[in-house]
Amino acid sequence: MRDDLAPPGTTRLLGCSRRYVHTDVPERLRRWHAPRANRWERLQVETGAVDTQWLEAADVRVMRIVAGQSRWIGPGTRWRIAGMTADAAFTLAIHADQTSEAAQPQRLRADVLDQLPVVEVSSASQLDGALRGLNAGEPIRLRAELTAHSSLCDVLRDGGGTWFWHPLATCTDGLLAVVGRTVAKADLADYLGRDHALIEAALAGALAGEPERLLWLRNLLSRHLRIEEDVLFPAYLRAGGHEGWVRGLCNEHRMLQRLLPQLDEPSSRRRLLLLLDGHDEKEEQLVYPDIIARLGDAGGALARAVALHPFVGDATPLL
Repeated sequence: MRDDLAPPGTTRLLGCSRRYVHTDVPERLRRWHAPRANRWERLQVETGAVDTQWLEAADVRVMRIVAGQSRWIGPGTRWRIAGMTADAAFTLAIHADQTSEAAQPQRLRADVLDQLPVVEVSSASQLDGALRGLNAGEPIRLRAELTAHSSLCDVLRDGGGTWFWHPLATCTDGLLAVVGRTVAKADLADYLGRDHALIEAALAGALAGEPERLLWLRNLLSRHLRIEEDVLFPAYLRAGGHEGWVRGLCNEHRMLQRLLPQLDEPSSRRRLLLLLDGHDEKEEQLVYPDIIARLGDAGGALARAVALHPFVGDATPLL
């Protein structure tokens, strides 16, 4: 998250600012959520202090905002209220960015991928050194030859549950993935929320006409849907989860898959972006928290399986 974040151009306030004190903060603000495309939120603390968390490609960043301070929150930025002092009060205002349309590339979303350093390795020893020297909260875009694949698997699997990857693409002789580790063990909602953010970042690049980002989008989305339909939803239903929720989400998955090849058509582009925004919000606000609550202690093992889920993309099966 950039510390100088502010909306470009002119914004228009939508409705009235809502004021909250520590006794009436809705549950939706305590869970991961993000402004939709071309929407900005402004958090203004009036009294006391508000502790916020920000889900970044690196990890979860913590920030305390005190009386007199404010924060702009841009489209696709996942954040939540983590706590407040007893005397705290804040307002939250929703603004429309009048310089950007919902169906156009969202630069801020693309930044999630653009700001990651690229590390290229050509051998297992180089890969092992690069990864084992990587600090928590410092993810990279890793380009590695497939000869280093087994070393990558070893590091990911033996990392005590803190390592994660989001594979972007493979080719005949290499792979590209976002790789990193967190301070604490993998959290299901954190990992899947980050996956959503990377999908949206790849979409922003694809909408800008970047063929590589379109490939990443297809691969990220395909793997994400498989994780949910093959791993997450079956475990959720076995734990007594809402069949109607799962059925509705799977129907939306099919709609996303039908719209993806039609990005050149303005109506399909807009429908896909708005559908993806609403779909991700539903999962992050309702479904993932319910899955975690129902699975209890078993959720930790599921989170690890999700964070290391194999990838079958444009060429070679991995992990």
